Amino acid sequence: MSIYDIYAAAGISSLPVNPIEAASAVGVKTVKYSDICGIYCRSMEEIYRESRFGFSFEEHGKPVIAVNENACGVRRRRFTIAHELGHCVLGHVGKGRKPNGAEERAADSFAAALLAPVSVLRMCGVNSPEETARLCGITISAAGIRFSEIMHSCFGEEDLLIIMRFSGYIDKCLQCKNVHNRQINIFS
Repeated sequence: MSIYDIYAAAGISSLPVNPIEAASAVGVKTVKYSDICGIYCRSMEEIYRESRFGFSFEEHGKPVIAVNENACGVRRRRFTIAHELGHCVLGHVGKGRKPNGAEERAADSFAAALLAPVSVLRMCGVNSPEETARLCGITISAAGIRFSEIMHSCFGEEDLLIIMRFSGYIDKCLQCKNVHNRQINIFS
């Protein structure tokens, strides 16, 4: 399943992307740590052994994302949920073991692509990590990494589909930039 497929299933066509809606659209349930003990018969000790921020698992053959609602800020939680969705979509869940280093990096890349699509950011004329963070609802650290990828990426077939899906949003971004630029020129 591609990022575009997830956007289409969830009806996503603007930023910031809601990772819980994205997960739900592809059949992945998201639960808070505070609710997981009662629902899935797991102790808090067992939960924290899995991860401080979040983890994914299978329950009755269906993927579930557990996220610690108290461990970090909203932007970090959004990335954690998208990262865990990556594990689910990429087939890392249900193997009876924790993901390996390559799988963790693949889930990080998936989360970055879901929350901060380079093709959309480039078409919107994003020109700083701060603007990337603001538009995508991600941490400045994640935005810095993603921003550096904007300048070095080429568009593939899926990128073009994503651009078409986000075209209304891109138009609004560009209109806002043009209005802002005109105001600056008027007063200078």
